[in-house]
Amino acid sequence: MRQSKMSGRSKKILAVFLAAAMIAGNALTVLAEDVSGNNVETVEEKVEETSQESSGEASVEESGSQESTEEKPEESTSGEETTETESASSEETESSEGTEAPAETEEETETESETETESETANGSVSGNSVSGNDVEEETGFELTYVYDKEAVTVEGPDRAEEDEEFSFCVMVNKGYTLLEVTCGGEALTAEVTDAAETDGFSYVCEKVTEDTEIVIKSEKEAEEERIFEKKDVIIGNGRATVTIKAAADDENLKDAELVADEEKADSRLLEEYALNEGMEYLSHIDFGLHFEKKAEDGSMEEVQPSKPVKVTITFTKELSFDSEVQKAELLHVTAKDGKQEKAEKAADLYEMAAVAYYSARNTQIPGMKKVITFETDSFSPFPIMLMHVVEDEEYTPLSWANSGNYNYVPGNSKWKADPIDNSKPTTSGIQVDVSHVKKDGYIIYTIPAGFSSQTININATEDVKTMLEGSYVPGDEALFTIKIVNNSVYTFNYVKNSFYGGTESNAYMYEDSDPKYQCVIDMSSSSGLAATGGWVNGATGFDGSPILNYSSNPAGNGWGISRTANEALQYLLQNYCDKEDKKDSQGKDFEFTSNSGKNQRFYTDEYLGKALKRAGYTGIGQLSNYYIDYYNNVKGTNITKLEDLAPSYLYNSLFKGNRMYVRETNPEVVELGYNFFYNMGTRIVPEDTKGLSKSQFTIGNWMRNETGFEGEIESLLGEVAPGNSYELPGFKMEIDFLYISNAYMDMDYGFTFGLQLTRNNPPTPPEIPAPEEPAPGNPTPADTPTPTVTAAVLGESAAPDAAVLGEALPPQVGVLGESKGPGTGDSAPIAAWGLAALGTAAFLAVYAMKKRRKTKDI
Repeated sequence: MRQSKMSGRSKKILAVFLAAAMIAGNALTVLAEDVSGNNVETVEEKVEETSQESSGEASVEESGSQESTEEKPEESTSGEETTETESASSEETESSEGTEAPAETEEETETESETETESETANGSVSGNSVSGNDVEEETGFELTYVYDKEAVTVEGPDRAEEDEEFSFCVMVNKGYTLLEVTCGGEALTAEVTDAAETDGFSYVCEKVTEDTEIVIKSEKEAEEERIFEKKDVIIGNGRATVTIKAAADDENLKDAELVADEEKADSRLLEEYALNEGMEYLSHIDFGLHFEKKAEDGSMEEVQPSKPVKVTITFTKELSFDSEVQKAELLHVTAKDGKQEKAEKAADLYEMAAVAYYSARNTQIPGMKKVITFETDSFSPFPIMLMHVVEDEEYTPLSWANSGNYNYVPGNSKWKADPIDNSKPTTSGIQVDVSHVKKDGYIIYTIPAGFSSQTININATEDVKTMLEGSYVPGDEALFTIKIVNNSVYTFNYVKNSFYGGTESNAYMYEDSDPKYQCVIDMSSSSGLAATGGWVNGATGFDGSPILNYSSNPAGNGWGISRTANEALQYLLQNYCDKEDKKDSQGKDFEFTSNSGKNQRFYTDEYLGKALKRAGYTGIGQLSNYYIDYYNNVKGTNITKLEDLAPSYLYNSLFKGNRMYVRETNPEVVELGYNFFYNMGTRIVPEDTKGLSKSQFTIGNWMRNETGFEGEIESLLGEVAPGNSYELPGFKMEIDFLYISNAYMDMDYGFTFGLQLTRNNPPTPPEIPAPEEPAPGNPTPADTPTPTVTAAVLGESAAPDAAVLGEALPPQVGVLGESKGPGTGDSAPIAAWGLAALGTAAFLAVYAMKKRRKTKDI
């Protein structure tokens, strides 16, 4: 019985224990699975982590938890099944055992909600307006996506780029593959390397991006077997290149063949037809050819063609350069049949001029000559490079008066023409030059030093005047100076008649035909829109025979030529014949073309003005002078045939008026006019005392033509330059005319020089004193000849003329010195002469007496 009793109680306890175990097991199962069925950490650990991570943000996470709880049944079916199982188990247990299962189920639901919220938070989910979990930096700029075959190439580059930011990337080509093309945003890029055949790595630069951009890298697998032909240092126009051809290894036609590159002639009529069909205008072409040759049976070389298409790569080691007219260049293939050229087709694009960004709303395309071009061909015949420019879309009506005038100007043959001054001979060596007194006393001092004995003296003040005038001058400025000559030698020098000159500082001695010529072209990457190359103005010669140098290496640099200005004639031309997109400014108003700020400078280049002149009915910038003549004849009512016939008022009020541009003038007639006008009308060297002559008489041009009427004054001042004296030329004043010199002359270098010659006036040679004769054997003894008396007589006869000569010759020198140096100076010269004569006489008598005594003693 006892045993039976205990056995029943044990059953009861076991039943309760099993029920509790089932409830606890179901709860742990729910907590052990998330919505997606993934295992998670225990409830205690998850609650603890959530509490730590969401400290201070209880309300936000609470909101997040509620949302997660509501969405949970829709997101996971397994979760629903688990909940149903749990409910069924809870109900069963509650009904059979009377436990507190419902409270435990509610607790489980809250725990599941907390677990889901924690899972989202750990992945950086957004709750309200704040980011919880891991910190994430906001990405800026545009996304860069690289599209390429990973088997063929490896790419290194940035993932993002800021707006308008330049970025670069590198492409490494794997063995067995060939790189075909790289584009950024659809625009083809050129590799930075010069010889692709010598490297597997290529660097590219993309100038800027304005949106998310794709970089597409195209490649192809190389044929397993191929024959490679290569020709290095091939001359193509003004460039050089390496030509590589890949052909099939089994092409029997090319076995033992060699690659030949030459200047094979192309039929220009086919090329003109090609350009017309492309909507372009043919300018010229560069003849070029490729073909294969191999030895025939008779030993001669014969041309052969491949039996299968080949791949040609031309890598330029020295890029081609083009004139500004060339807007597009293509490599063409002229196909031929039976030796007759039939058709021209494009083989590869070579060059295309940039589309200039005139306003910020337009994108700038970067121009460039392609360094590597690749194409396929199945035959070899001429491969000319075609040079073209675009036929304008809009219609321009040429000026009715274009090229209607007479044009009589001959380059270098101005109405102001003067003989060139050879100022290449420097100041005579030994003459001392002192310019230290210029600023204080206004003197350039030339000193003939003691001991100087050269027959002639040349004084060239070119460099000394440069030193004196060092600095910048504006119209209306003056500079006073004079030349002083000091003679510290023992010789008198005379002025060489008509040797005094004043003139320009000629550049003729510097010029060589092969020297670079000045040019200034559009360059929108520059702040001024310009890129200048220093050099001479091609074909321009000044009135003085000097070539005209624009030696600037930057747009704002100096030169001897004038600058272009926004004068009324050029404004008229640009307003009527500019590019269509330039007719309006950014506010939609007619563009005035008067401002020289920023990139407005580009409108005044040869390139832009030349295009406008062609539309107006002229051949280009070479006829800018014709346009000026026509303009002034029609607008001003004149009838000139050359620009220098315009009245000075027209020149400084019209042609040379307006804002200065950073473009130096290049039209020969215009630049000559500016140079000649400056020295013949705008700059003078005026004596302080003009002797009643007008100041306009003393232009530098008049000095060069000896038309100042001042030669006589120079002769009277420098007729005789005596020893111990100093002489001054009259004071001179350098003047830049305020009225005539306008903006065209800003930042122009200029210079002038003075020079003269002196010749030495040689004094007469003193007569020689005859030596005394020795008495011959048998002659009277010295005792019979009164030697002292004879000697005195001889000396008296001989010395008297010497004294007379000194007496006659020296007093005028004393008088000249007295007049120049003042009383008491210069009198030592005759006294010294007399002293020397007396000393010579005494010496002679002493020698003679000693000889006399010796002979007497011998007797």
